[in-house]
Amino acid sequence: MGLRKHHYVTVLLAIACLVNFVTSGSVSVCFTNCGQCKQMFGNYFHGQACAEFCLATNGFVYPDCNNPVTVKNFLKRLH
Repeated sequence: MGLRKHHYVTVLLAIACLVNFVTSGSVSVCFTNCGQCKQMFGNYFHGQACAEFCLATNGFVYPDCNNPVTVKNFLKRLH
């Protein structure tokens, strides 16, 4: 019985590590896309809001600078 419990703990630990690896990679891609959009749109793009969105969604939803639907919430008007 002890060996079986150890096996479950090992599997759960492996799954947790995998989830952490995938999530950190997704957030990294999201941050990279935010940076590219900031370079493209300059002061019209709210980079901090984009980065905070990456963290809030764990990078599963990220901006595509060529897709207005994904960047419209981060665009701002200059006065």
